[in-house]
Amino acid sequence: MTERIDITDKVCGKICDDGIELFFYSDKIGEVMYSDMNNEYVLFAGYIRENSRIYKIEPKREPVTQFVEDCDLGWC
Repeated sequence: MTERIDITDKVCGKICDDGIELFFYSDKIGEVMYSDMNNEYVLFAGYIRENSRIYKIEPKREPVTQFVEDCDLGWC
């Protein structure tokens, strides 16, 4: 299973020759290519654009049920 994480507010753009390069923190995640007809979003694997939002796709994590594990081994 996967989950979508909305990263729209954390995405920055850098203008390049033929569009804008998109970054999530320091990682390049894609680009927006300009043309006379429209703008084309090209996102790397693991990222999607839907309804003007950008999402990162990650494996769904199991919820944390306890602070430490294996306390019966005597290390905590």
